[in-house]
Amino acid sequence: MQISNAMIINEIMANPPGDITDESLNEWIEIYNNDSVEVNVSNWSIGDDSDIDIIEGGLFNKEGTIIPAFGYAIITDDKTRVYNNFNVSSDAIRLYVDDGAIGNGLKNDGETIYLYDTNGNLIDKKTYNKTTEDLSWAYLNGSLHKANPTPGFANDGSLLSGCDYAVEFILAKTVFDNSSEFSFRIRTSKISGQKTNFTLRAKIEDLNGKLIREYKPFTNQSITRQRTSSEFTPNLEEGKSYFMDSNVTVQCNDTNSKNNFDTRIITIKGKPLREDSSIDIEKIFDLGKDKKAKFGQTIRIKLNAYKGNTNKKSIAVWIESNKGERLSKQSKINLELKYTNYSLTIPVQIKPNCDEEFDDDDYTIIARGLDSEDEEVVEIEDLTDSMCEVKIVESKPFSAKKFNFDIQDFNENIEVDKEFKTRVVLDNNNNVDIPIKLWSYVYRGSKSYSGDREENKKEFILKANSLHIVDLINVVEEAEDGNYKIKVLVNKDNQKTNNEITKDIVIHTQSNKNIEDEKTANENIITANNILMPNYGFVYESTTEKAKNLVPIFLIILSVLINIVLIWRR
Repeated sequence: MQISNAMIINEIMANPPGDITDESLNEWIEIYNNDSVEVNVSNWSIGDDSDIDIIEGGLFNKEGTIIPAFGYAIITDDKTRVYNNFNVSSDAIRLYVDDGAIGNGLKNDGETIYLYDTNGNLIDKKTYNKTTEDLSWAYLNGSLHKANPTPGFANDGSLLSGCDYAVEFILAKTVFDNSSEFSFRIRTSKISGQKTNFTLRAKIEDLNGKLIREYKPFTNQSITRQRTSSEFTPNLEEGKSYFMDSNVTVQCNDTNSKNNFDTRIITIKGKPLREDSSIDIEKIFDLGKDKKAKFGQTIRIKLNAYKGNTNKKSIAVWIESNKGERLSKQSKINLELKYTNYSLTIPVQIKPNCDEEFDDDDYTIIARGLDSEDEEVVEIEDLTDSMCEVKIVESKPFSAKKFNFDIQDFNENIEVDKEFKTRVVLDNNNNVDIPIKLWSYVYRGSKSYSGDREENKKEFILKANSLHIVDLINVVEEAEDGNYKIKVLVNKDNQKTNNEITKDIVIHTQSNKNIEDEKTANENIITANNILMPNYGFVYESTTEKAKNLVPIFLIILSVLINIVLIWRR
């Protein structure tokens, strides 16, 4: 084997961190093969002015003593704990000396280290000065410098001005046969930089964004090299996939924030998923103390629905008599995802029965769709008098108390360069139309990441006594992975002050096909009597507004009837 004079003493750790016991067991020296041929350092020796030790190999994984071209090797004592307490490159050759310490123990006030070949030729020597705890002496640009330790990695001269910490999930696989098989740990590692305190958080969500589990393994805990959490064994529902997310925050200037996060998608298979769909009427809301409904009343029907392996989407709910006569229009909702459970609350408006066509009696609520159906009996009696009276209501000034807006659906996880939708519901309970301006943007700090803040502004007139659903589209063209916010603003009636809603989101630069682009809400509420408006979605017209619209038609019919009677009498 060729002897290379290019083998150099490259880094010396003489003063490990103070919270590590048995300092000599955590001292190490890195040597580097600065040549294009491999070198066998078997029976070479290394030491200080007091003691010289023979270099051996094969203790750890039996890698031997051959150092490849441009490769690194770490020399420790034979009972070392270095690999437990330092982030050592897995490519580094692990060497040791058959002694309780390297030389006579590496001195904190400085000394000279010597490297000899098999024949006793001096290959290299390095003299270091007084040490600083947790800093190594690294060979860089022709001399030794104090630096953050990088065992088995290239010396980068990193000082205490910055740091780099990473987090990762530790789990055997991503697809599990059953819930009891799934467990995981979370590890935080110091890649480079100073010793500091850190906080580790993690959570598990379903693919609709519903929080399932939340974890707080470490809060403001010290870390020297790495810390691993205890084992977590969440009892997750089988037959589903889940999104795992973790992040670490540190009390130093982390120069690489990309490895502060780790995300995984796991699947718990369990029993085979049900193929057949089902619908179950669970509860009827808005009934009186006597558990009866009134003609003209709007009641809400709570359904539990499961969509199995079917391409059908629609579920309809209505009320009818035992003769099949309809007492309401159909209220419909579409369900998109297969093999998914839904909890739905659907309003149904009962006819006013102003002409007393129907008797006080038991009627049937029918929920049908997805090749399934369910029925429930409800007793209906008494007219709602106000529904049968034709009233002309004078317009009143706009009242902010009668206006509401909310976010019905938005993406908590978005990807760079991909459009995402935020669905906004505006509810005008005033008797006057309202001019509306509506827009949204993604931001962090003072910077907008979705272009101009008013880039997607929509302007329209929100009709009196109506509900309006608007989809706002944003695109984040350039941003780093991390936590951001989305703000939705509405200006009504040209007022000076805007109303706003802010939500937290996470931006990912790498696309993840397993994550749904849009999350389906667990509670879907629809309202019957919808009217489609171009560009802005659906407007839902109130019954009072319909009654007002019937007044002109009623007056025209009455006038025609009077004229017919007068002509006949002539």
